[in-house]
Amino acid sequence: MTNAERELLVALAGMCAQYLEDDGELDHQCMSAGEDAVEMLVKYGLVTPLRRGGVWTDAGKAVLLSK
Repeated sequence: MTNAERELLVALAGMCAQYLEDDGELDHQCMSAGEDAVEMLVKYGLVTPLRRGGVWTDAGKAVLLSK
């Protein structure tokens, strides 16, 4: 992963945690931007898919702590 990709993922994870997270679970609420965001976090191993979103992996939690 490049530094630029890491910076973007940190920002994306932060936004998802702020706007899509409820009790540790992400819910994209069937909004296409939220769906795309969660899909990208899944692709990079930061989220495990679950229902209408996902849950943070250990790697995802580490990214959130690195902000």
